[in-house]
Amino acid sequence: MLREDKALVHTINLPISHASACKTLEARAHIGNKTSTSIDLPFSNEGKRVLAYAAEEAERLDHRHIGAEHLLLGLLREAGCFAAVMLREAGANLEILRSKIAELPVPWNESHVSPGELPVYIHGRAWGKGYVERAAIESKRFFWEKKSFRAAHIVLRRGDGAISSDLKLADDSDRFEPVKGGWQELTCRICHWKFAESDKPELGAGYTNGRDWLCTECYERFVSAEHKQT
Repeated sequence: MLREDKALVHTINLPISHASACKTLEARAHIGNKTSTSIDLPFSNEGKRVLAYAAEEAERLDHRHIGAEHLLLGLLREAGCFAAVMLREAGANLEILRSKIAELPVPWNESHVSPGELPVYIHGRAWGKGYVERAAIESKRFFWEKKSFRAAHIVLRRGDGAISSDLKLADDSDRFEPVKGGWQELTCRICHWKFAESDKPELGAGYTNGRDWLCTECYERFVSAEHKQT
């Protein structure tokens, strides 16, 4: 993880490097015989729990991917494993790292700017060029229509507050409560720009395919030109 995602290590100021981790392993761990990299090694029980914790961390952050940032948190939660001991001895703190990771662009595993990569700036934020290009290619598969954003009506289930877009549920008024304009969490599928009901074009207008939305900047810079060529 430390070797493959140096950008993450740098961004969250993780107080350990791949080189220092290797030195610690060489000094404190038993090195067995070399094993071929062409075979799959079974997971230990610790490893299985780390993966489960990583999935929980991704779900807690409402992320649709499981990446290095979630595996890092999963390692720290498996308090007795050697990796967690190394991280703690270096000064890594689970709660602090959770806060830092919660502030990262999503999805970090695709959208971050790798070392040496030229960034693409959208609304003043730097994004990885490769991510933007892939997202634009995927977006050009759809027909986009410019519209003013309006928050969607939703239905809340009484008791636990579960959300549904099925407005027919509101007919059961004992169990469900309609909320007009209650869903305002739509974001641009490329840069995750948040839309809001507003007279300002950059906030309250964009392009939609009937389900997803693109902000005006992403559509005009990365998608509309592609459509004209097809």
